[in-house]
Amino acid sequence: MNTVQRNLLAIVLSALVMVVYFMWFAPPVAPPQPVAEETVEIKKPPIIKEQVFEERVVKTPVSEEGEEKLITIYTDLFVAEISNVSGGSFTKFSLNNFSGSYNAYGDFVDTINVSLLNVQENECRPCLSMFDKDTKEYENFSGVFDVTYDDGSEIHLSGDEETTFIFSYRNDSGISIEKRLTIYGNSYSSDHLYLLNGFENTYRKTFELIWSGGLSPTERMENEDIQNGAATISQAEEIEKISLSKDEHLKREVYQGNTEWVAIKNKYFIAAILPSESGDYATMSADNVHFGDREATPIYTASVGYGVGVNEIASQIYLGPQQIDKLRATGTTIEDAMNWGFSFIRPISKLVLKLLTFLHNPFNAIVINYGVVLIVFALLIRIVTGPLMKKSARSTQKMQLIQPQVKAVQKKLKSNPQKMNQEVMALYKKHGVNPLGGCLPMLVQMPLLFALFVVFRNTIEFRGEPFIFWITDLSSPDAIFSLPFNIPIYGSHVAILPIIMGTTMFLQQKISSASMDKSQKPMMYMMTGFFFLLFNSFPSGLNLYYAVSNVLNILQQRSVKAQLSKE
Repeated sequence: MNTVQRNLLAIVLSALVMVVYFMWFAPPVAPPQPVAEETVEIKKPPIIKEQVFEERVVKTPVSEEGEEKLITIYTDLFVAEISNVSGGSFTKFSLNNFSGSYNAYGDFVDTINVSLLNVQENECRPCLSMFDKDTKEYENFSGVFDVTYDDGSEIHLSGDEETTFIFSYRNDSGISIEKRLTIYGNSYSSDHLYLLNGFENTYRKTFELIWSGGLSPTERMENEDIQNGAATISQAEEIEKISLSKDEHLKREVYQGNTEWVAIKNKYFIAAILPSESGDYATMSADNVHFGDREATPIYTASVGYGVGVNEIASQIYLGPQQIDKLRATGTTIEDAMNWGFSFIRPISKLVLKLLTFLHNPFNAIVINYGVVLIVFALLIRIVTGPLMKKSARSTQKMQLIQPQVKAVQKKLKSNPQKMNQEVMALYKKHGVNPLGGCLPMLVQMPLLFALFVVFRNTIEFRGEPFIFWITDLSSPDAIFSLPFNIPIYGSHVAILPIIMGTTMFLQQKISSASMDKSQKPMMYMMTGFFFLLFNSFPSGLNLYYAVSNVLNILQQRSVKAQLSKE
């Protein structure tokens, strides 16, 4: 195998790694959405204190003995409804700063605030239950609790304000439960404290703090919720994740061991039970629910279990966006529930997100469009990798200059391959040329490209973030129209940025492959065409970054070529 063939092989192998990685995390193809004039305003709507929820089947505006009492809480971040059934369980939860959600008829509406909870009866979000080890059945404390709160059925909190509800349950057997629920005006976390009495004779039963009913679908494309939905457990800093496809079911599974937290997530939002002290075990289960005309979507249930003898259970409940700063504010490792890519990519993904969010709002002084941030980020990466890229470009250009000498040696010694390779390597050494130098920058930047893909694919910071003109969502393809058919790999829509990215990639490779044998160039260009097809379904932010990076690389290659011509 000669040097040119080795060079080509290295590039092909690098490309294969990228293709496998991207196809493994391949996003579903989204149809193009009309560009609305109010797109930017829709992304972050004003806080609507008078937001009206749909009617529930059971509703009693005035608390009466034995009947449900509903209390609506308005904060800077969300509008929530809690019920005294199950002792302060959330029945509705709508986010003020995130738009796009399904209504009661199963239609996705861009202009309504994200609603995280399904309107269903007898769901625990959260609730306390006992599990009988002998009968393998639950005894739920899902009745009507007395609630001590006299300030009416609507509460408004802002800033550092907080409020605490006290729910109490008592039965004829002397069992009593007191729950204290504290909600904060500036946090997605709420505190849930259970005080238990009269359970001395329940030695064959364990307590479980349960979140059932999962999360409501929040994305326009059905597969987005299905592919990204999961139940996750953290035990001894090891993460166990279960993610089902449509129409799959999961019976109650028990995971023994110290449990730091359990969480249920969809693509961008999460509900997590974060106990103050580790539980003794955790459970997961899942079923499928149809939402309007959508396909069946897996809905997860998760719990933290406690052994016999416990008389107090304290936990945070986090219900909100998967924003890393908000998750870290809980003082737990719940950020590990997010999809950061493979283990070797995760630190890079977190670093990339941190840098991008800083550039978006440096020193909390000014907000910069994320499209502009990507262009700046590409420039910064070019500055960091510039010396390596320049060295590689010089090596590539020198190879072009000495190609006549290389071909002369190959022609002269074609009957003696071993001697020919020795002479060619000696020629490279004489002129300071590295035959694999062109591959090194690609290999160095591959982890960064993987991390960028993960960040744009899975982090909420880019959900609905526009750039300019037709680019209205940097986390989705910049599709401008749909095709009446589906093209394998490419999809059923036409996007502009992948065309720009593919064109710049072609020009870049045309410059860098000038020294390559003509018979091998078609494979290089076919690979460029394949990437163009593949990237058509990728986030527009990734395509924007890659296109800008290619342009910068072309400019640098031309600059190096001009310098060499003067030497």
